[in-house]
Amino acid sequence: MDGSTRRFRLGLFVLGCGGLFVALLAFILQNSFDRDRATYFILFHENVKGMVVGSRVNFQGVPIGVVSDLRFQDGKTLVELRVDPSRANLQDVTSARMDRLLVTGQVTVELEGYAAAGKSLPPGSFIQPKDDPLSSLTGSIPEVVDRASDVLARLDRVLASVEQLLGPKNQAHIAAVLQHTEAAAQELATVTVPAATAMLGDARQTLQEARGAAASARTTIDALARIEGDLRAFAHEATALCTGARAPLQHALLGMRSALDDMRGLVRQLKLAPDSLLFGVSQPAAPAGGSR
Repeated sequence: MDGSTRRFRLGLFVLGCGGLFVALLAFILQNSFDRDRATYFILFHENVKGMVVGSRVNFQGVPIGVVSDLRFQDGKTLVELRVDPSRANLQDVTSARMDRLLVTGQVTVELEGYAAAGKSLPPGSFIQPKDDPLSSLTGSIPEVVDRASDVLARLDRVLASVEQLLGPKNQAHIAAVLQHTEAAAQELATVTVPAATAMLGDARQTLQEARGAAASARTTIDALARIEGDLRAFAHEATALCTGARAPLQHALLGMRSALDDMRGLVRQLKLAPDSLLFGVSQPAAPAGGSR
């Protein structure tokens, strides 16, 4: 029994020493690892519920560190990150957002953004935050609810108006309108349509008569046009005839005037000296109104 007790105590001592050695080694390695970590800061405007010290930090899906501290500052939440700079190169184009699991509500910090020409962020710098889509959606829920309430209220008013429209009084009015419409349709079929058909027949006959009258008028117009042409030709020929006969008529009239003048002189001579025809003596005639 004594030998077994000693071995048991010796085993416990060895195990305790081994555990203590492992703990010291882990502490030393942890301190060494922490010295290789870089610190960055993020100022989140939104609620960081679900984020705790030790929450994971990923750079485009690659784990690079953890959240080391959280504190509220000037209406914002200051989040301190401790990341391994050898696992990712944080740049001035890098932004941070929160990724929240819908079931557990656990939050991880997701870093995104890299450019070939980007500048590396020195430790202690601030990383620009980016709004979480889920948080934005959650923030817009009250506005959506208000709008939905407004839409529902309007829908209630519309349904009340429809219910009033379909009430007994309006139904009676609609039935009367339908009855009058049916009567008007019957009257249209029995009276108006036949009258319109007869009117169309009369209009068709009148149109045919008008076409015949138009044809007769066209024939008359053609005949008048021919008569007008004949009259113009006659007037032209008459004008030409008058123009050609004008000179002979003028000569004839001049000859007649000369003959009348001679005859008038002879008559005067006989009147003043009748014996001139017998004796052939020509005496000068006295002036008119005088005596020999």
